[in-house]
Amino acid sequence: MLWSQRSSVWWRLSGVAGEPADWQRLPAAALPFVDAEPSRVRRGSVDYDRVSGVVYWSQSTAAAVDDRSSSSSSSWSLGAQPVVDALSWKQPTSTMQFLSSWTVGGLAVDWFTGNVYVTETEHQLIAVARYDVRDADMYRVVLTSGLHRPTTVAIDPYLG
Repeated sequence: MLWSQRSSVWWRLSGVAGEPADWQRLPAAALPFVDAEPSRVRRGSVDYDRVSGVVYWSQSTAAAVDDRSSSSSSSWSLGAQPVVDALSWKQPTSTMQFLSSWTVGGLAVDWFTGNVYVTETEHQLIAVARYDVRDADMYRVVLTSGLHRPTTVAIDPYLG
């Protein structure tokens, strides 16, 4: 299980490692928690590709970590990194960034195809991209009509 966490001055990825069935018999203090290094980079949505072992997140490099700041004034992108690196306090130089300058509301990874679906709130669209394509801004718009500032997305890899 993986989530984005924040304090008043930092953001980080956190999680619980192992099998969920094993967690049920453990007290909360004994759960195998994992945490990435705290960062001033704002991390929003997060998802994990269990096949490739890559974790994806939306991020903003806005200087202020403040709920009152408008997301439209922030520079957003998607980050991707092998989960073992993302949660082992490695330097952010190993992070792949793509879809720069998007205002990403949410993301979902299709672990079957390796596609990453994102909502873009300013242009009001849902798009699909891959971080392993050489062109870092390669994407395809999937849906544009009937959307009003979409915030999250969920997919079912089995249904396509």
